[in-house]
Amino acid sequence: MKNAFKPLSLAILALTSTTAFSQSSVTLFGKIDSGLVRAIGSEKTVLGEGAQSRFGLRGVEDLGQGMKVSFALENRFRSNSGELTAVRFFQGQAILAIEGGWGRVALGRDYVAGYLESQITPDPFIHTGVSSMVAIGTGGIGTVRNDGAITYKHKLGDFGFSVQSASAVNPNSTTLPAPAAEDRPLSAHLDYKAGPIYLAFSHENPGGINDVWSFLAARAAMGAWTLSAGFGTGDDNTGNKRKSYMLGAAMKTESGRLKIAYGQLKNDTTSKVLNKKFAFGYNHDLSKRTFLYANVARDQVAVSNKTGFDIGMQHNF
Repeated sequence: MKNAFKPLSLAILALTSTTAFSQSSVTLFGKIDSGLVRAIGSEKTVLGEGAQSRFGLRGVEDLGQGMKVSFALENRFRSNSGELTAVRFFQGQAILAIEGGWGRVALGRDYVAGYLESQITPDPFIHTGVSSMVAIGTGGIGTVRNDGAITYKHKLGDFGFSVQSASAVNPNSTTLPAPAAEDRPLSAHLDYKAGPIYLAFSHENPGGINDVWSFLAARAAMGAWTLSAGFGTGDDNTGNKRKSYMLGAAMKTESGRLKIAYGQLKNDTTSKVLNKKFAFGYNHDLSKRTFLYANVARDQVAVSNKTGFDIGMQHNF
């Protein structure tokens, strides 16, 4: 049996090593997260995960003259069962990119322009677990990722920007091929960073005829504390107007990180609050790659069981 695994071992070694003559490299990366979770709205505590477990491959080849080609493939799975979290094997990203002094062009399944740079910025829980503020950041309108995306990014001094056009399909479909969307998804962002201050703005047409979402984010590092805020506004596909705001704070400690967030999402057309959430959590570092976590969150407008929590451990590799 040992000999049966030898070819696989050699293949993995070849993928994850740096080859000098080709000036290229491939890196295996990921995280495994496991813990006890009680989701908001649920009466059951189950073995689950605070952040989706994943593994992936990243690669880069130096073409010379300041140019390089890179790729990223990212799978998502459940640590408690080993099953995939979605129908796509590479649910996270599946992109091929080329870049140089003129910027970077990426092709494939990718994050919406502005999601990482703007919508996730005010959330110290980075849109994971029971404390996730993803509904506040996206307004319940944005799509996070797009299939068939063409994304251009560039950095000019303290400013960065990106634009994206994607295939007119549902990127979150549970069946493949994904059904067609009503309109071609378009998105863009602009950010500014100077010292401890970071500002970003994003604008997105997720693919419906009427839906649109804009989000403004700010973050400032002040000693051990990092403070953040965000404000979003837009229309859902039925024409109802939505607004959101979020406040976040994170503090580095000797052994980890304290996190606090509050956010609200409201349907302005009907004057109905859709989310009103407070979250508190702490990460305790066991090493640079492994930490314990405990988070609790409460959504005041949840129909039942307004409070949830997750307690567990995460290892990054």
